[in-house]
Amino acid sequence: MAWITAMVSTTLTAQTTVPDESLDQANPFTITKVSYQDDDENLDKSFSGFYYLNIAAAGSTVNISADDYAYAGAGCINFDTAAGFLETNIHLPDGHRIIGVRYFYKDGDTGSSHIQFYRASSNGFFNSLLILDSTGNSGTYTSVYDALAPTHYVNNAENAYVMRFYTSTTGLDQQMCGARLYMSTP
Repeated sequence: MAWITAMVSTTLTAQTTVPDESLDQANPFTITKVSYQDDDENLDKSFSGFYYLNIAAAGSTVNISADDYAYAGAGCINFDTAAGFLETNIHLPDGHRIIGVRYFYKDGDTGSSHIQFYRASSNGFFNSLLILDSTGNSGTYTSVYDALAPTHYVNNAENAYVMRFYTSTTGLDQQMCGARLYMSTP
């Protein structure tokens, strides 16, 4: 019983340290006692430099509903019966620079899979920024990198950005796993 009394006593003590909230009873949903701290440039935490943005192929959306694709594990996808493509809308920070793209895949077939990184302008035009192909048929997970020439600055007011994964080969021998954008702050 003494323990319960001590706990209630502690709770009551903690509640007595709360400022008197009964001062503003006219409109109890208005906070009048808050004074915000002024912004201080020296205290702002911001990032500057290079960074990566990973895009898993498994998070993409099939473009044609009749395409039959399957999850192959490890974030990878493949097409089962008919080759096709999937797309991911990418929301990028405005003004940041896109330097290059790395494509992750498993290629065990003579055919290739591809990624296409493109922008769609507000007037309906598509402009491919980069296309990367899987290389060889080693049957192992690997990647290929290419730089954008010239580098591209994100302009969300005029463009939407999309990563397209596509292949002409079906089965587990051709798996599309993901892409990584290499970017930098303005």
